[in-house]
Amino acid sequence: MSWQYDHIHFKCSDHEKTVAFFKDHFGAKEVNRFEVNGMAIVTLDIGGLWYNFSPKRPGETVDSRTEPARYGVYHIALRTANLEAEAARLKARGVKFTQEVGQANPKTQFAFIEGPDGISIELLQRD
Repeated sequence: MSWQYDHIHFKCSDHEKTVAFFKDHFGAKEVNRFEVNGMAIVTLDIGGLWYNFSPKRPGETVDSRTEPARYGVYHIALRTANLEAEAARLKARGVKFTQEVGQANPKTQFAFIEGPDGISIELLQRD
């Protein structure tokens, strides 16, 4: 049996705002827009991987917990060649950092930002 990554799907309070966030800050490319059972879905390519974003369905209740501890997808991680420069660029654009740039080990720097709906995004530089 062989499996390959296909996508991660995020349910959003405002999926167009979330799509714009990833396009504006990370150069995400829109791959597709479609609808399944009345639910609009936008697929973005971020660094060669696909992510789907959709709003909640009409009448659907969504638990919008704000505490960081949760099961399921904990965060997504995006890698760059120059984390210090990218962190400065994102800060200048008003992106909220939940953890400033730090050293995970001698060859890895990281930081965390908060995206729309509290999506936790780790930023990495691996040397």
